[in-house]
Amino acid sequence: MSGEIWGFASAIALILVGILLNQTGLHRVNDRLDRIQSGLGARLDRMQTDLSQFYRNLGQHDARLDNIEKRTQ
Repeated sequence: MSGEIWGFASAIALILVGILLNQTGLHRVNDRLDRIQSGLGARLDRMQTDLSQFYRNLGQHDARLDNIEKRTQ
């Protein structure tokens, strides 16, 4: 009888340890995903800024080309 109790208690203890270790692993994975996500957000912000600057410059070049074409006609 006491062997069954010890077996049951050890099984419960192993299950609880497994749950605890699994939770720790999940927290690590979530932390890593948060860091990756914040890094991607910063990169996307930089890319958006670069694209805005590119289109601003493109518009300025188009305006200059239009002025040159008007002068040469």
